[in-house]
Amino acid sequence: MYGFEMEGGYTFYKYRDFDGTVSLSEAHLKWFWTILYGAGTLPVIFYETEDRSFESFRRLAEMEDQHFFFGFKDQQPSGMFWLNGFAPRSCFVHIASMPAFYGRGAVEMARGGLRHLLAVTDASGGPLFDCIKGLIPAANPLACRMAEKAGFKKVGVIPQGAYLADQDISTDAVLFAAVRE
Repeated sequence: MYGFEMEGGYTFYKYRDFDGTVSLSEAHLKWFWTILYGAGTLPVIFYETEDRSFESFRRLAEMEDQHFFFGFKDQQPSGMFWLNGFAPRSCFVHIASMPAFYGRGAVEMARGGLRHLLAVTDASGGPLFDCIKGLIPAANPLACRMAEKAGFKKVGVIPQGAYLADQDISTDAVLFAAVRE
């Protein structure tokens, strides 16, 4: 099981190990989904789709090109992130905090996760990532501020770069990046 700890007492586990073995149970997925559903945050996190059912979430977490990490603090779900859009030494990250950890906790987890991703090495000891990218709808200024507090830099705005399924519109998206020093 691949996992890592970060400051603040958070531990993150990769849902599916690199060899394909599932490390957490479907019950863990359901636990996280239920919290997000109850808080009404699924439309904010999964803004590109109208299907926000548990089955859709489970299918996404099980896709080979999606790498989900689930965080816990004091044995409670604290946050999650997932990676996709892989290119040589870069990827996209998507971050979500559980409601009980909004504010400082969300920033701590995002900052710690980002530090971890930019420090991780491959089997030969070289860096796995030089750049971690994020794309946030400009209509979500709270998430944009959190990205900057976590260590991302605003790269620019992509006109019509985010699709909001609930409204059936494309809207501007802010591109963020964090690079290894």
